[in-house]
Amino acid sequence: MNFVIIIFFLCLILIFHTYVFYPISIQLISLFFKRRYKKDELPSHKISILISAYNEDSTIENTINNLYKQNYPANRFEIIVGSDGSMDRTNEILSGFSKNNSNLIFIPFKKRRGKKFVINDLVKRANGEILVFCDSNTVYKPNAITEMMKYYADGKIGGVSGRLELIEKINSTSKSNKEVTYWKYESWIKYCEGSLGCLIGANGGIYSIKKEYFISMPDDISVVDDLYLSLKVLEQGKDMVYCKDAIARENIAPSIKFETERKARIIPRSFETIKQVKKLLLSNRVLVSYNLWSHKIIRWFTPLILMILFASNLVISMFGKGIFYNTVLGLQLLIIFLSLIGYLTSKLSINIKIFQLSYYFLISNYALMKGFYRYITKKYKPTWDPTPR
Repeated sequence: MNFVIIIFFLCLILIFHTYVFYPISIQLISLFFKRRYKKDELPSHKISILISAYNEDSTIENTINNLYKQNYPANRFEIIVGSDGSMDRTNEILSGFSKNNSNLIFIPFKKRRGKKFVINDLVKRANGEILVFCDSNTVYKPNAITEMMKYYADGKIGGVSGRLELIEKINSTSKSNKEVTYWKYESWIKYCEGSLGCLIGANGGIYSIKKEYFISMPDDISVVDDLYLSLKVLEQGKDMVYCKDAIARENIAPSIKFETERKARIIPRSFETIKQVKKLLLSNRVLVSYNLWSHKIIRWFTPLILMILFASNLVISMFGKGIFYNTVLGLQLLIIFLSLIGYLTSKLSINIKIFQLSYYFLISNYALMKGFYRYITKKYKPTWDPTPR
């Protein structure tokens, strides 16, 4: 029984650390040890904006037009777009842009290979000293690129992530997707990490790195491009920061079903990514290792930890070990009950926050478990269809 109690408390501590202690600790550390960086208020770096697109005819035109509305000097940037075997009107739209804009390079790839291959190839064509990565459904505020570029006046910085705001469509059919609420919490964590120069994972739709610190993604391993490139910057001893004034917006997935699949798709590639930067797990940059374990790895194992916690708690309570264990078990059962109510109310389009947040927490952990299963069984592909927005 002592062994079961030890397992119980170990799981409880890990859950508490992930959701309570780490957020509080990283905020306190950032308050007292925030880094001060030199900035250039009128940056003029030559930059290359890179976009990988697959069947994005509904969004790509708006995205390109938006980039041309940036207040960054027009003669200091180029846009390079690679179409990853698109079969809709994406190629037609991009061909039109390339004919009318000398600083837009369009590369149509006949065979669909996956985003990382496209990005690797686009970087080879890039002439800029700074690489800016943009998603084909992301819309930047006019000053977004300028705000990111200001940080590159400081030689300690190797990469800058912008702030991604998720927008729920007015005509969305599902109110059960609490991704917007979760994302505000996640963005706060990213801000705290970035203020210390050790951001773990840039926002994929808006981030940049110096070209000299770009490390090509491996051909034979599926990785998460934004996580991989961010960690590679840190691995090379440079700072990865977060610019809250560089704002981009994306629509959230129309339902929790699509969001669940998106998370499950990312997890196997996330584990593969970590294997490529193993030294960061025990880095001499203690904060980098602390953030990586706390923000990513322990959280990815949360579903397994929760199941072990519940099982050990059940065994201990059956042997009547005290009110504390019964209380913790009761709280777990309450969350499960609230989640079930949240599932039912979402089917009826009833929006009750406490039920939906509980349901979102449970379904998010289900997505993590689903992704972990795909990882250990190797049941995932290098390509995927874009999440509907």
